Amino acid sequence: GGWDHTENFLNYYDIFVRHGLGNFVNILREVTFNPLMAENLTFQDSKSGSYLFETTGSYTHADENYARELMQLFTIGVFLLNDDGTKMLNENGEPIPTFSNDEVMSFARVFTGFVQSQPRGNFEENDSSWNAIDELIVDPIYHDKFPKHDLTGGYIGDGYPLCVDLPSRTFLRKGATYRLLGDSPRPHAFIDEGTPMNDGPARVFELGENSRLREILCNSVNGSCQFQ
Repeated sequence: GGWDHTENFLNYYDIFVRHGLGNFVNILREVTFNPLMAENLTFQDSKSGSYLFETTGSYTHADENYARELMQLFTIGVFLLNDDGTKMLNENGEPIPTFSNDEVMSFARVFTGFVQSQPRGNFEENDSSWNAIDELIVDPIYHDKFPKHDLTGGYIGDGYPLCVDLPSRTFLRKGATYRLLGDSPRPHAFIDEGTPMNDGPARVFELGENSRLREILCNSVNGSCQFQ
């Protein structure tokens, strides 16, 4: 890097100053959200296959570079190991791979939607449109929303409660919100109730005080909604 990149690389180096004697997970997290790593291993601005299909009509897999290097170089390596560091062997005496290209493709979808933070002017950078200091942010429009399988036959996120594990009628409880997504093929294009994206006929609305649907959902008792 030139004179205008010194601070960017020192900022990356500081990740290891902070966490070199700490938790390895913290290192991985900061490295993953660092713009220099995202540029170097090409997952910055990677978009989900579903987004590209919906917007361009073509199907393209997410960028696999970081997902592969994260496993191969940064964490588990390419072969399963015994406790003494020797390779585990299958019944044919062959080393057992830790992952296949199927896992790479699945994990690549995790790293979609990573984009740079907005540029700012109070650090060393010759390109005013570039911000390699602040952490990347995840753009929900570009991020893959679908399940990703893990290395053990399950799915990433297993262990978090499923909808069926939540208390009955949770979605009707006080504080719940409702959105009409219409016939939009991209309901995830809604960031929140107040900011619908430009996405055709999809609509967002609030039920009026005189709405029959609101009355049913409210299940009022003495003038107070129970949402049950």
